[in-house]
Amino acid sequence: MKLSEMIPELEDMLGFEAGTIKLDTKISDVPDWDSMAILTFIAFIEDKFDLVLEGDQIAEVTTFKELFNLLGDKVE
Repeated sequence: MKLSEMIPELEDMLGFEAGTIKLDTKISDVPDWDSMAILTFIAFIEDKFDLVLEGDQIAEVTTFKELFNLLGDKVE
């Protein structure tokens, strides 16, 4: 899946305004990125890519680029 396709789908699933998620955006700057959003993201990734991410992995990243880097070669 292309990242350019995944981001709008993820924003919609999370109830974020379009354009909220940009690669250089600091996760801490998104007020709606809370524990529920993290769980939704984990479920989304598991469903789309059959990849299990742990909360600890997500807690260590600071930008959405770093977050998507956790997906490795699963996204283009």
